[in-house]
Amino acid sequence: MPSFVLVLLGITGYILLFGRKEFIRGMKVFFAFSFPQDDDAMKAGRFFLRLAEFTLGWGLLLMLVGVILTMVNLDSRTVGTPIVVSVLSFFYATILSLFVFLPIGLRLSPPTLPMSGLWRFSVRQLLVCLIGFFLIRCLFVVIFIILQTPNRTGPITTQEFGTVMSQAAFAFNPGDPHSTKFYLSFPDAIFMYLDLPSLIFVVAVWWAFRLAAGKRRKLIAAPVVILIGLIGTIIGCVLMLSDLDPRVFGAGVMVSMLTALYGFIGAAWFMMSDMRAGDCVPGPATQSPALDENIEQTKQIIDNVVQKERQT
Repeated sequence: MPSFVLVLLGITGYILLFGRKEFIRGMKVFFAFSFPQDDDAMKAGRFFLRLAEFTLGWGLLLMLVGVILTMVNLDSRTVGTPIVVSVLSFFYATILSLFVFLPIGLRLSPPTLPMSGLWRFSVRQLLVCLIGFFLIRCLFVVIFIILQTPNRTGPITTQEFGTVMSQAAFAFNPGDPHSTKFYLSFPDAIFMYLDLPSLIFVVAVWWAFRLAAGKRRKLIAAPVVILIGLIGTIIGCVLMLSDLDPRVFGAGVMVSMLTALYGFIGAAWFMMSDMRAGDCVPGPATQSPALDENIEQTKQIIDNVVQKERQT
């Protein structure tokens, strides 16, 4: 409940400050299953796209604050509260952004969005994904430190902070820093990296987003599928915290991160397919037929004027 309330407070403040009318209009249109392409609807669609970005950023900020509070007081008796508030804040923000605000914004937006705007949107979302993934790995390392010193109290030391940063950035499995193998033999790798429930989760949630948002928009699919993978990782983290067993913590972290791995693989696939389509780079290839026609008409007018000047 504290996580959900904090997320709602931030969203409510943004709506009251920047777009009460657009929010009400967009919600009415979306739940009426009517998506007109008039100016009011497009304005509401742009607001919901901005709201989706703000919601993700707000959830990321709350998770960062939770990570900091966790490191300030590593008391095994009370450390669970900031950890759960941290991961669930990002979880609720991601759910609201992906399955409420972003679908409404895409439904109310015109069929073709400017490629420059899509690039900026995609880059910002990818940045949020990478920072969120890094913070989740930091929490795994912090939990590992707590498991190693269950009776400790007080803030994290400078050496432990360096350990958290290095293990979160470079360790293959942050829940088992002693594991440094990135690959195994072929039969072992299949069982290590293949988890059918995680794969089904990513695919099913992706198609749920497609159903809510309608037609897939280029450059948006990549950050969306990464966020879906992070949702699965957070769910795995919460399940481990509900019944924390030090003997299987490392294996649990590895399994929970598989959804994030599948999300990154799916994002790479979507990015390559979008780039291969040839219309994802701003430039002449992304110009609309109407713009090409206007350019041709302008050239024709200039040629006629030059010809008349020559005749006179």
